[in-house]
Amino acid sequence: MPSRPDPAALIDTHRYPIQGIDAATQFVREARDGLADQGVAMLEGFLTPEATEAICAECASLESTGHYSEVMGTPYLGLPDQSYAARHPRRAQVRSALTAVAYDLIGEDSALRALYEWDPFLDMVSVLLDRSPLYRYADPFGALNIAAMSEGDELGWHFDQTDFVVSIALQSSDAGGDFQSATRVRTEDDEHYDAVGAVLAGSTHGIEHVPMRPGTLMLFEGRYSMHRVTPIVGARPRYVALLAYDTRQDADSSELLKLVRYGRLPA
Repeated sequence: MPSRPDPAALIDTHRYPIQGIDAATQFVREARDGLADQGVAMLEGFLTPEATEAICAECASLESTGHYSEVMGTPYLGLPDQSYAARHPRRAQVRSALTAVAYDLIGEDSALRALYEWDPFLDMVSVLLDRSPLYRYADPFGALNIAAMSEGDELGWHFDQTDFVVSIALQSSDAGGDFQSATRVRTEDDEHYDAVGAVLAGSTHGIEHVPMRPGTLMLFEGRYSMHRVTPIVGARPRYVALLAYDTRQDADSSELLKLVRYGRLPA
């Protein structure tokens, strides 16, 4: 059986010396500033080019084992609320389509899995987010995912139901596949439905393009920033790794979400 890769060898540790970091470390300060100002932190070149290439090969070999889903839903990740007027954002429908490779399908010898299960990486994410303690997700499918998107796939405008998402860009599509964000278009106290409706209607005012270059680690706070991935164009698939964490030790997803995203439930 192939040996598990050394997680430290996957990271550009000269640029990102992740072991023993604290709030005073330069890249931590920069990441926290980005989260405070824009709700996003981008660590470009976090993975070495060699590691990125190796993990892309893993993605290509696993893509056919994933579950393809195409769903229509509101930007609030629910069904349309008929109590609102016809053109209200709570009744808007957006399309999302992708292939998700679940955690249990990613082998023990996977470089991506080795990184996710490495305690110093978990500690680094906790420091960057300034959330402690932080735990890996308890979901046996959703703790670690590969999101593969092929021609025509997209993620429609939506808000996240979690406080943060940690992802690693691995491979860009030939065209399309752009990550766009209506940064903090709503707040905890005000849904700002007019502004949300304007984005859904095609307004580009305040829309930011967030570059997702291969090898980039991104921390994104999407509860108040509506965001999307534009339709994929071309034969080259877009690969992104999604690494799930929570401040609760037993955090899990619902059975409905598992059925929609992975097409099955745990045995």
